[in-house]
Amino acid sequence: MIFRQILHEDKSCLSYFIGCASKGVAATVDAQGDPQKYVRLAKRLGLRITVVIETHIQADHISSSPELAKKTGATLYFGPGAAVKYDFKELAGGATIPVGNRTIKAIHTPGHTAEHICLLVDDWLVMTGDTLFVGDVGRVDLVKAGTDPGQVKTKAKDLYKSIQRLLKLPDWTEIYPGHYAGSVCGKGMDSKTSSTIGRERRKNEALQLNEQEFVAYLLENMPPAPTDFIKIKRRNSGD
Repeated sequence: MIFRQILHEDKSCLSYFIGCASKGVAATVDAQGDPQKYVRLAKRLGLRITVVIETHIQADHISSSPELAKKTGATLYFGPGAAVKYDFKELAGGATIPVGNRTIKAIHTPGHTAEHICLLVDDWLVMTGDTLFVGDVGRVDLVKAGTDPGQVKTKAKDLYKSIQRLLKLPDWTEIYPGHYAGSVCGKGMDSKTSSTIGRERRKNEALQLNEQEFVAYLLENMPPAPTDFIKIKRRNSGD
């Protein structure tokens, strides 16, 4: 397996590149910035990008996945029911995508957003997007003004259930999140950019809580939302 974690330090974001050297193909996850840099990386490694995946509709940065898919001819994937206006293929929970000899399996993890998916690669590592961070979990309050507070609470309960789904993975499963410390997408995440399910099970404060406590944790003391997050989400949706 070829695996690269790409740091975007301006907003403490992470994107990923997974390749199969024997078949000469690769996938990207949560691409942002200049799409050509992913093309150059693939070329340097002797690979061709055939799969482009977004874990969810981003709210804090502009995604370059649609442009990258168009540039490379790759298939663009989103999770179930993603409200985007460009062509994509739905990646439902439990569905798998081959990337050469590598296998990417979707785990539907609604909460942060309804369409959110985590991506389990070869039963070895999981890219958790904005569901589970090192030391924290994703926020659920990046919604439009006037949203019923009850809907936000429902999102928090959904996230709790999604976290429980991830905790069924073996403790040795490596996790690779979508953000690290400095991001506004959580309130207690660590500066480390990887962990394991076992480590988070034992050390992540949010994972020690029952559902009621978890919901309260998510609804209290969140950092200010990005001032332009609605505009960013609209752009990432193709509006």
